[in-house]
Amino acid sequence: MKANYLIRASLLVTLNFFWLMGNTQTIGIDGPFMDQLLKIKAELFSSPEYSNQEKQTAEIVLKHLNETKPDFLHKNVGGYGIIAGYKGNLPGPSVMFRCELDAIKTEKGNEHLCGHDGHMTILLGLSKIVSADRNFHGTIWLLFQPAEEIGEGAARMVKDMEAMGLRFDYSFAIHNSPKFDLNSVVIHEGVYAAGSVGMEIHFKGSPSHAAYPHQAVSPYNALIETAAYMQSLNKAENVFQGFILGTVVNMTLGEINYGVTPGEGYLRMTLRSFIDPDLDKLCALMEEFARKKAAEQGLEVRFAFFDRFPATVNDTKANEMVVAAAKAENLGIIYAKEPTRGSDDFAFFATSSTSSYFNIGNGKGADIHTVGYKFSPGIIETALKLYRNLIYNVKIQN
Repeated sequence: MKANYLIRASLLVTLNFFWLMGNTQTIGIDGPFMDQLLKIKAELFSSPEYSNQEKQTAEIVLKHLNETKPDFLHKNVGGYGIIAGYKGNLPGPSVMFRCELDAIKTEKGNEHLCGHDGHMTILLGLSKIVSADRNFHGTIWLLFQPAEEIGEGAARMVKDMEAMGLRFDYSFAIHNSPKFDLNSVVIHEGVYAAGSVGMEIHFKGSPSHAAYPHQAVSPYNALIETAAYMQSLNKAENVFQGFILGTVVNMTLGEINYGVTPGEGYLRMTLRSFIDPDLDKLCALMEEFARKKAAEQGLEVRFAFFDRFPATVNDTKANEMVVAAAKAENLGIIYAKEPTRGSDDFAFFATSSTSSYFNIGNGKGADIHTVGYKFSPGIIETALKLYRNLIYNVKIQN
């Protein structure tokens, strides 16, 4: 009986070995493979589409994903968003890698001046790697997000994912950065990007003939004083836990009519902070001050808020995994001195998973969104080697 048991156990191990080997075909990140990816990048670069219009881009992505036969393929998530899943041979967590589908608008039309064509190419290359070699833990999810440039796509995808019952244990993303040396890996400890919100304050009084301005209840002083108060908060000490910034982006008073003293006006600001409670406090202080001014000057006041982004905060555990993968490839590692002041909607993924959003240096050339910007193709190979190490060598586990 013992001998039969040992024979059966040996046979089971052998079969499992051959099953694993049958699901393994390592792809070298070398010349021929990179040549193939550069053709894909050229295809994506030549078909730029603006936010919420990424139909053709999504079709290109799906064409290449279908070649890798993913175990799961979700389309039209949060718009034209796509999520492809690849099951590993070993138990483990769900791990998501994100890129962006959209281009930006310029005077010449739509152009890939942010490198999203390169980011998509990286994930399409990764799809080929994880499809061919399934000896990794858990499930790898590749997420292609629409409408990143206008900050809408991630929140919509998260909403659709909740309805689908899809969640991730880990989330990773990169963005190329022309501010750093080519292929350097830039790590943000803690906060990667500020949280922000657009705030609109509407003061309403009553107009008069321009010859009798004393008969009007004008919002002029309330607008000026509220804007000045916002600027004073930028310099305030011991009020907030960390960095905050308010910026006036628009102010209107009445209409263009030289015969009328205006009776209503709008103050529009972007408020931002590195710590979410500070942003809540900043909004509350602005609202309190505006209400006070409205009461003093006999005005009605209303508030509206737009494009709220939480701060994008990296987890130490996920950052350490990225650093380990980068060191395995002998990549230079730079620790950012401070978070970026701009917001990023990757925050909507980061808030519900252990995450790291990091940069790879694009070389010190023209900045993103500017004439002369070019995505450095070398980043594709660097990112793929880093991601491969992250998946197969660092072995992300629960």
